[in-house]
Amino acid sequence: MATLVALVLSGLARPPAAAGQAGSVDREVVNLQFEGNAAYSDDQLASAVATGETSCTSALFVVPFPFCPFTNWGFAHDRAFLDTRQLAADLLRLRLFYRRRGYRAVRVDTAVERLNGRARVTFRVEEGEPTRIDTLRIAGLDGAISGERARELVPLSAGDPLDLTRLQTGENEITTYLRNNGYPEAVVLREYFIPSDEPGGRVTLTVEPGPRTWIGAVEVTGAQSLSPEVVRRFLDVNEGDLYRQERILEGQRNLYGLEAIQYANIQTSPMTETDSLYRLTAEITESSMRRVRVGGGFTTTDCIQTEGRFVHRNLFGGARRLEATASASNILAREFQGGLPCPGVSEDPTYQELNYQFQLNLRQPYFLSGRNRLDASLFLGRESVPDIYVRNTGGGELSVTRRLRPGMNLSLAARPELTSFGRASADVFFCVNFGFCTPGDIDFITRSRWLSPLRVDWQYDRTNAPFSPTSGFYADAEVEVADQVTGSEYPYMRFVVDAADFSTVAGDLVFAVHLRSGLVEPTGGGAFQRSGGVLEDEVEVVHPRKRFFAGGPNSVRGFDQFLLGPTVLLLNANEYCTGATTLEECVPTLAPSAFEERPVGGNALIESSFELRWRTSEDWEVVGFLDVGELAADLGTIEPPVASPGVGVRFFSPVGPLRLDIGYDTSGAEELPVVAEFAQSELLELGFPVRYDPIGFDDPGPLTEFARRLQVHLSIGEAF
Repeated sequence: MATLVALVLSGLARPPAAAGQAGSVDREVVNLQFEGNAAYSDDQLASAVATGETSCTSALFVVPFPFCPFTNWGFAHDRAFLDTRQLAADLLRLRLFYRRRGYRAVRVDTAVERLNGRARVTFRVEEGEPTRIDTLRIAGLDGAISGERARELVPLSAGDPLDLTRLQTGENEITTYLRNNGYPEAVVLREYFIPSDEPGGRVTLTVEPGPRTWIGAVEVTGAQSLSPEVVRRFLDVNEGDLYRQERILEGQRNLYGLEAIQYANIQTSPMTETDSLYRLTAEITESSMRRVRVGGGFTTTDCIQTEGRFVHRNLFGGARRLEATASASNILAREFQGGLPCPGVSEDPTYQELNYQFQLNLRQPYFLSGRNRLDASLFLGRESVPDIYVRNTGGGELSVTRRLRPGMNLSLAARPELTSFGRASADVFFCVNFGFCTPGDIDFITRSRWLSPLRVDWQYDRTNAPFSPTSGFYADAEVEVADQVTGSEYPYMRFVVDAADFSTVAGDLVFAVHLRSGLVEPTGGGAFQRSGGVLEDEVEVVHPRKRFFAGGPNSVRGFDQFLLGPTVLLLNANEYCTGATTLEECVPTLAPSAFEERPVGGNALIESSFELRWRTSEDWEVVGFLDVGELAADLGTIEPPVASPGVGVRFFSPVGPLRLDIGYDTSGAEELPVVAEFAQSELLELGFPVRYDPIGFDDPGPLTEFARRLQVHLSIGEAF
């Protein structure tokens, strides 16, 4: 009788929210509560019924954005309405919920309070005493699994309520264990008896393992460029191996990890009706083995850029991947001279030169195991970071990556590179941060040196799309160490955490949150000191590429590229202070246009972004955002972060989202240090700061001040 009742009530399983249209929907449910429940929480019971209450779509709409408490806007609330038919069915759902968990005497009733178009719903529960297990017996093991191990897999024992859901969990655990230990046909049968004249029940689980099975043959179909031997290697299942279901699924994941394979399906079947051998068949569809791609783009920070890429996905027939890439940026930057349409490049001709990058990467997708890959690369290039440095570099990288689970990787990498700086570009950076201000010192500090870090990187990606995800999250934690032991002339330790979360709040509305935090510290042992004792003290130098910079299209968007955080004012003293008796008299009288604000970076960073993305059509998206960030010289000087609101538009092109963002600068005047530049490129850091206010220096009107605070960014790809 109990089984019959369960079968009848199983049709009352909770439907999706849309099922509420079946009944009479009359008013909004503003409160849903349960009374009398002790064995199960309100949240557990709420998940079992179709009736719900209006709630906030995200906790972030309570703190820090109080849309839910103080507004009645549709996007912030997930509204629920009273459906009388579903309310009646909810009584049966709750009874089924309790009966399946052993509370066979449960009684449930409802009370509804209606007022002003709203409703408060209360479910009153009388749980009663549960039917408990008198005896739990596991039979039919036949040596396939020990009785002790089988009992460990079943989360019930004598004296517990007769919970059919937990009993089902135990059955599944036993079945999975057997199928991972050579029994592909294993099943578990359940039988329970509840006498009418006794309070308890007797449960018997009968295990039917079937014959123990080995892999008798491994066949590959669909292979053309790839050899069957290569496919078998990534399957990592061989003839004579014991049948293990988890091993077969792992082999399928290995095949999907190969770019050379577009589709992979694995089937298993008995070789004969009486034999204990299974045939494993891997059916694959190959991708194109060679690919050439040429593209170009435009951003306000890199001007016109182009890239060419050649990929061979089956080099020498072993599914090895060879990729050759050549790219260039700052194309026509000199012609635009740092103005529109490339204002982020810099007005300094030093940063307007052509940037380039050549890279050759070879990937061995099978390295000791199908879950490991080995990457080796060589690179050569010129990189300019506007108003910070121009860097020439050449070197290589060797890394090993292991897939810990789907979407989760752990990498270990070594990257030795010989790097130098353009003398005319890094002078201000090294002068302000490390005191290298004379021409001789700058020549010394900018010459070629080895940067050779070791890096450990953990990545976990559970987003539902590589571009513009609507749900899921990703997280990346990186630790980097460089020392004389690793061959580096720049010793340091660096930590970075980068994470984001995406959730659909209503229809085409997505709420996205991003957080990035980092810290770098010099560790000593590689301090710079010129021969001959020209420098009195040793100086610990953090390589500019390893310091943090903030502000720009992928950071706090109310600021120009890298201008959030420590900056310095560069002054051409020969041009602006030739007639003054002293710099102390000249500099404070100058207008903001006489100075060039230069970023110097910091060693401690924290920044976050909150975006509300509305996909208005297949090709267009409108975004509102709030960026918050702070960059400091070190942990001891971190101040409250700066907030920057803004709006943006995305166009989804074949090369990715084309992004236009307009951020609002909420900062005010600052006291900034000044570096004066004289003839022969000699620098002098002045001993007094200057009040720098490029927005309000001339008491502008509200509209003029508003326009000056806007920052426009044009780039490719989402901000995060």
